[in-house]
Amino acid sequence: MRRIALLLLLTCALRAHAETTRYLIRPIYTSVRFSIVKWGVLKEEGVFREFAGTLDYDSQRPELARVDVVVEAASIDTKDETRDSVLRSDDFFDVARYKTLEFHSSGVMRINNQTFISGNLTIHGVTRAIRFPATALGTREIKNVGSLAGFETTFRINRRDFGILGNRWGAVPGVMADEVEIHIIIGAVRRR
Repeated sequence: MRRIALLLLLTCALRAHAETTRYLIRPIYTSVRFSIVKWGVLKEEGVFREFAGTLDYDSQRPELARVDVVVEAASIDTKDETRDSVLRSDDFFDVARYKTLEFHSSGVMRINNQTFISGNLTIHGVTRAIRFPATALGTREIKNVGSLAGFETTFRINRRDFGILGNRWGAVPGVMADEVEIHIIIGAVRRR
């Protein structure tokens, strides 16, 4: 019985993959940004510069979509090298031990005309199931470029849920909010 269930799951996964187009996420068209409130009045922003991923998508059947993204933790950039060094340290992202941040989707659903993507987000070695809204900006065939697909999302996470504590630097009440806003724009090109 277990073999049959595994075979059925594999068949469904292959069928879903066969019905979608594989796109490669292109850094030149993509941004992974975040912001956090500091001292209750400043909104500090940063980006991750290095990442890669794939997107399986069919605009006629968005429920079959799948996205996998791997971000290099050490590529964090807040426009201040001293702050970036602190964020890379074991007090925050601990990039020496936890080299990547990853998201692997597990499903897509529509709720009240809004698309939501579910999956597992791993930061600082901690994996949590999350769900966030996503907007398809569209797909388009461009001569001499290829087939393009664009998506956008904004959602919030609690940094403490992922063990990003900042005990030495940011533990003083009111210095740094727990909530982090993440804004991602994906530009992807069809794999040839």
